[in-house]
Order: sequence, then C-alpha cells, then structure tokens
Amino acid sequence: MPTSRRAPASDPDTAADSAPAGVVPAGTDLRLVPTALAGWAGGWVGTSGQLGWQLAGVLAAVVLLALARATRRWARVPAAAALLGCLLVGGLHGLAVGTGPVRTLATTHASADLQLVLLHDPVRVAAPAQPDGADGRAGRTWVRARVVTVHTHEGALRVRAPVLVTIPADQASGWQDAVAGSTLAVRGSLTVPAPGSDLAAMVRASGPPTLLATPSWDQRAVRRVHDGLRAAVADRDPRARALVPALVVGDTGLVDETMETEFRDAGLLHVMAVSGSNLTLLLAFLLTGAKLLGLRGRLLHGVTAAGVVVFIALCRTEPSVLRAAAMGTVALSALMAGAADGPRRGLRSLSVAVLGLLVVDPWLSRSAGFVLSSAATAGIVLWATPWADRMARWAPRWLAEAVCVPLAAQLATGPFAVPLSGSVSAVGLLANMAVGPLVGPATVAGFAAAGLGVVWPQAATVVAWPAALAARAIAAVAATAAGAPGATLWWPPGMVGVLLLGAASAVAVIAAPVCLSRWWAAVLLSVLLLVVVLRGPARPGWPPPDWSLAVCDVGQGNAIVLASGPGEAVLVDTGGDGPAVLGCLRQLGVQRLSLLVLSHLHADHAGALPQVLAQLPVTAVVTAPGQYPRTGTVPHLASSAGDVVRVGTVTWESLAPPPGRPPPADPADENDGSLVGRASIGGLSVLLPGDLQAAGQDRLLWSGVDVRATVLVVPHHGSRDQSREFLRATGARLALVSVGRDNSYGHPHRQTLDTLTGLGMGIVRTDQGGHIAVSCHDDRCRAVPVH
Repeated sequence: MPTSRRAPASDPDTAADSAPAGVVPAGTDLRLVPTALAGWAGGWVGTSGQLGWQLAGVLAAVVLLALARATRRWARVPAAAALLGCLLVGGLHGLAVGTGPVRTLATTHASADLQLVLLHDPVRVAAPAQPDGADGRAGRTWVRARVVTVHTHEGALRVRAPVLVTIPADQASGWQDAVAGSTLAVRGSLTVPAPGSDLAAMVRASGPPTLLATPSWDQRAVRRVHDGLRAAVADRDPRARALVPALVVGDTGLVDETMETEFRDAGLLHVMAVSGSNLTLLLAFLLTGAKLLGLRGRLLHGVTAAGVVVFIALCRTEPSVLRAAAMGTVALSALMAGAADGPRRGLRSLSVAVLGLLVVDPWLSRSAGFVLSSAATAGIVLWATPWADRMARWAPRWLAEAVCVPLAAQLATGPFAVPLSGSVSAVGLLANMAVGPLVGPATVAGFAAAGLGVVWPQAATVVAWPAALAARAIAAVAATAAGAPGATLWWPPGMVGVLLLGAASAVAVIAAPVCLSRWWAAVLLSVLLLVVVLRGPARPGWPPPDWSLAVCDVGQGNAIVLASGPGEAVLVDTGGDGPAVLGCLRQLGVQRLSLLVLSHLHADHAGALPQVLAQLPVTAVVTAPGQYPRTGTVPHLASSAGDVVRVGTVTWESLAPPPGRPPPADPADENDGSLVGRASIGGLSVLLPGDLQAAGQDRLLWSGVDVRATVLVVPHHGSRDQSREFLRATGARLALVSVGRDNSYGHPHRQTLDTLTGLGMGIVRTDQGGHIAVSCHDDRCRAVPVH
C-alpha cells in the first residue's frame, strides 16, 4: 500500500479538526463517478457475449439520452455516452475472440498446428491450484499467447487470437527456453473457454514447440533486466530470491504455492504482484530525489512521467501493469494533495483512469483484480489523508500514514473480497502495517539492482542486498501472520454476507476518524484486533468434546481428521490451503499426527503437505504404491488393499488399489488410482474413497471388497460421476461432502445429492457449514458444523 509522505499544507491539528467525518468527505467531486460506473457496466455487458444483455444496455443508454433531452439535465449525457461507448468497445472485443478460425476449431475440440507469440514467460505451477485432471498435476505450465497463424484444411490463415496454452508436466522441459515475445510453432488441441473469457480458445500443447523467431530488441532488453535482477539475488535466501523479482517487476516464476498461500492469507498478495503501491513507492522516491536536486514545477511532472514509462516497460505492457500504473499514480497524487484537495480531485482522477482503462481493455470490467484495485484506490483517495491528519495529533506522521493507508484500502475492498474468498482477513491490517516500512527499501533497491544488473552485475549484487534483506523480513511476516489462529474469519456467503460487511464497513468508516483522533481508542481497538488474530474467534460448542471424526473446510479439497488420542489424530489428505487445515487442526486441539494418509497427489488433496509437515510432528506418511511425495525426514510408506494399521483408537484398513497394480499411466485415470480406506474409531466406521469415480467405484465393488460404513465421505467432492450401486453398498447413514463454496466445477452435483438422499443418507457440506465434527453415541451419529 502507498505510504509516501505528503507535503503538509497546514498545521496538522488544524487539518485534523477540519477533516470531515463520513463515508464521503464534504466537497468531494462526484460528478464523474456515475460516468465511470456506467462505462464499467457497458464494458461488462459488451464482453458478456449475450445479445439480449447488449440490446438492453443500448436501450438503457438511449433512455438516458432521451431523459437528458426531455429534462434538459445534460449531466446524464456523459454517463449515457460512457455506457454506449464501452458497450460498443466491449462488444467488438467480444466479437473478435468469439468468431474466427481459432474459435471454430475450439468448438469442435479439434487439433491444429499454430504459430503463436508468447505474451509473457511460461509459468510453472509447482503445486497447482487446479484440483483435478491432467492439468492439475504438479509441474503444470501455462502461458498466454497470441495466435498469428493457424493451419487448417484450407491452408495457413493469418489471425490475431488470444489463447491460453497449457503444457503437461512431462512436456514442460521443452518449453524452458521459451520467453516472452518468442514466436513458436505448436501443435495442440483446442477447447472453448468459459463464457465471458477474453480468450478465443484454450490450447493444450501436444508436443514440444519449435522456435520460429526470437523476441524484438525491446523485449530482449526487458528480459536482460529481469535476468539481471534474478542474478543479483541468486545467492540470497530462497524466499528473498523468489520475492524480490516478484515485488519489483512482477516475475513470480520462483514463487511456490506455499509462499503464495501465506501471502494471500496474510492479506499481502498485492506485495508479490505488480501493484499500484509498487509504483507509488518508486515515484515517491524519484520525486523526493528530484526535489533535493532542486527540480520544481513541470520538471517534476516529467520525472513522474518518466518513472511511469520505465515502470510499465520493465513490468511489460500487460493490462494488470497498466491498471497498476494508473491506480498508483492516482493514489500518489491524492496523498500528496492533502486532506483538502486529495478527496476532491482524487476521485475525479480515479474515474478518468477507470474509463481510460476500460476503453483500452474492456475485459478489465470482469477482472476481480480491477475491482479490488479500484476500490482500494478509492478508499485511499477518500479517507487515508484525513484520517492520518487526525491520528497525527498524537502519533508521528509516518506511523499515522502506515496505519491509515492500509486501513482505508481494507475497509474499501472488504465487501468485494468476501464473494471472492468467502472470508474476512483479520490479520491483513496488522501485516500491511508491519511490512509497510520494508516494501519501500525492497522496491527501490530492487529497481536499482535491476538497472545495474545489465551494465554492472557486481554492483547490482551489492545494491540488491538491502532489497533481499527486506524481502526476507516481508516473507517472515507473511508466514507468521498466515499461521495465526485468527488470520481469516468466516463470513456469511452470498449477497447477505456482502451487504452485512458493506454495512459494517460503512459504520467503521464513520467511526474511524473519531477513534483515530483519540490515542486510547486506537490503542484499545488495536489490542482487541491483536487478541482476535492471536487467539482466533470464539466458537462456543465446537468441536464437541467427544468428536471422533472431523472434515476441515479447506475449500475445494479434502482434509479429514480422525481422533486417535489426546492431542493426536490421523489426517487423511491435507487439502490445498495450508493455513485452513492448520487452523482446523488447532481448533480440534491436534498437536501431533499419528499418521498422515494421502489418497493421491492432486493439489486439492496433498497441496498443503509442506505446511503440515513444517508445523506438526508427523509419525509417517502413507500413499498408494508408486506415489512419491516430498516428505523430508518423515518416513514414507506405500499401502495397498489388505493392509491394516492401528494407531491409538484408529484402525485404518486399505481397500484399494489391489497389490501389484501399477500406478495410472494416464493422468486422467489418477482419480481412480486413489488410496481408498475405511477407518474405525470406537463404534464409528468411515469410508474414505478419495476421488474415486464411477468406473473405479464399480471396479472396487466387483472385486468383492466390503465397503460398508457408518459415515461416507462422498467421493470426488460429490461430482456427478458416481456409481449408485457403490453408494448403496456403503449402507452409510451420514454423507459428508468436502467442497469449496461456489466452485467452478458444479460440485456437489444435484443428481448425486438426490441419489444420496434417496438412499436415506443425511448430507452435511463444508461449503454450507464450514468445518464439520462428528460424534457418535449408542450407534447414533451427530454431525456438528462450525457455523
């Protein structure tokens, strides 16, 4: 977040007394806000691809123009023009990607030979977020590209179509030398992307690429800068080595899934991406240096413009970079303008920036990052400086800005973040305050090292040292904050949650100036927030003291806990969200894992393994034969049907795969290669089939294996691909579905839920109730959700 010092225009006490309290400060220029919102709506409708919505948008614009003429209130004309203009631009962009040879091939799932230009370096996902299928394997690589030639039965056709290329893990080595700007020849299978996507097709590469042309001179120069920065920090701590390039130029190639998850849960994900705060810090440094050199007036404007151009060039001219440049410039100008002029001029500048960006790239209207960036900038523009003026009455100015800038941004983005994450970050404000003094040195020293790396690598290594030191401290803050019991708080999903948090944020915005102007109130609220973060929210009655089984809410994934003794448990799968599963284990009082069973190695079942192994003592890790997770010094055991392991009060019996069966050769069959087991805890038995699908379920049933159990963890998150005979054979009375809220896979499928209900099973889902604990008495089991 921006933390630059503004030039004080008046006495702090006077400014604080005159700063207005309220959601929108008095005197704020709101005239362009409706125009910007109308343009946003036009861009969204235009790129929807839905003719009905587009006609409705045109009709709305015509009605606005008619009302303006009838009432002679010409202020409505800009909004109507923005709506119509952005709708037209968005419609043309949508038409461009929705038609043509590439989209035609995608609709028939055809394979084709393509010539394409890479828009950025290929990104390798070490622990992928995609839950299932071949693209969900560790090592998956993807890259956005622009198809320039497609070969069909009609010959070679010149096109200009954006695509997303995915590369299977076993072919990733062939793409190691591919860099942004390269022209490649690739053969791949094409599929249609999701509705509203800015892609003409999804391309799955089916072989290594052939280099046809190297990048242009300017792209090669940018590449040399990136390589120079990587080289400058190559000998530093691994986390600093990954974070410095990400923070400075948006190069996230060395950032692993564990680190990304920690930064997300700590509310610091914007730090490791190209964001407006990076540019704000860079410009603040440049302007301060220019003023010390005696530059004034238009020369300072020239320095600002040069800084923006260099920033965009080094980070590459992608839409996210243009967005960051615009938002960072707006936020900096508002912070430097002061409490009187900042809100008045800043919101107007923000509206102009939003409209300009939507005209350049109407797909931004559908970008969650654009929503959050615009909201954060609006919060900083409206509230940060007036609040800092009030807090500066009793605290140093630098501390006031370090508190008020992230506070304003977080309150503004909160209502928009809930539908995206399903939770509220309680630790985000504290984490951003902690890293605020560190981001500046890391950014400025990193940019200096990037420039020196091209001409004087030895000097770049020296200059990069403070950047690496600050980056290492930032990474430590992220890891500590993400691991706090109350790092993220559950919030009601859907529109109800958005409205509730919106109302709460509005109250907080009104109350913030009053609290910040009184030291005791600010200190009291800070202590309360710290207590919530360190202890976690109180959840009376959960878990029940006699729980035997728990399903942790880890989003779209699996993590099942079996109580094996006081403070000990057997964990079956880790899910893909480390902080979520670790927080669940803490709430259950688990301090040691007697056994850690992995059904298979997809990221939604084993992605959080590194975090779990790092935080808890584990006796052994068990997988199906042929699967080799990285367990460090923890023993790894392979298990197949017939194996029985007794750990405390838990008895684990492996039911599949049968002994001697080789692991699946085709990634598409990995779900049916899951390690299937039945666990017994006292009088409770639970069947854990992993991601077993209908074919695998039938095969297991036909083998004669007894699959009866009291509780069933529904296979594959309740997908449609289920065997009714298998589900009936379990005889389960309770079905637990571990699934992410509003997931893109449609899990759990309605047909599966109807089948389970028809078989007499009670259904409890993590996407509706959060963590689930099960306790049994006298052959009767009760599921207790945390919410």
